[in-house]
Amino acid sequence: MTEIPEEWLEKAILDGHINFLDYNKFTEPVVIGVGGFGKVFKYEWKDTELSVALKCLRVDKNIDDKTIKNFINELKLLRKVSNHQNIIAFYGVTKDDSGYYNLILQYADNGTLREYLEANIIKLQWADKLRIAKEIGLGLLFLHDHNIIHRDLHSKNILIHQGIPKLTDFGLSKQINETSMTSNSIIHGMPAYIEPQCLIKQG
Repeated sequence: MTEIPEEWLEKAILDGHINFLDYNKFTEPVVIGVGGFGKVFKYEWKDTELSVALKCLRVDKNIDDKTIKNFINELKLLRKVSNHQNIIAFYGVTKDDSGYYNLILQYADNGTLREYLEANIIKLQWADKLRIAKEIGLGLLFLHDHNIIHRDLHSKNILIHQGIPKLTDFGLSKQINETSMTSNSIIHGMPAYIEPQCLIKQG
């Protein structure tokens, strides 16, 4: 699980920077995956007709500053761009019965882009594939219009909800003016999707 200092989350919630929802508003948990955050659960959100995904955040007062900064950055970026139809919606945080905070995200009923293509490869027409590609491009354009680059875009970080692609996982995303393009930059992300030129050592 990602470990986050509890006092920072509590301050952000108190100051109104992050929306907080009571955990008892979420029912019928089902494990839907395991990722960098640990287990991901699908819940039904009472008083709405929405299903949501909860990602657990383990808190630790001894966490290093870099991890804190990266997490704060991800929350800021999510809050800034999650209102676009091709970017996963971020609703806030909740605190579960074990005392851990959870990110509350939109649930994508068709899974990842990879899973969606594998399950629908026969019935998908070229028009469908072009529409999906265009909508992914629109999501990226919205990020770029807000001076954000994703830096880890691949078929597992694009979710499909009711046939509509949603960009997700902003852990490695950066504001363009924060990103260094020098040869000393550290390479992150899934190797199969990294630009080959990034792997060439500059003499």
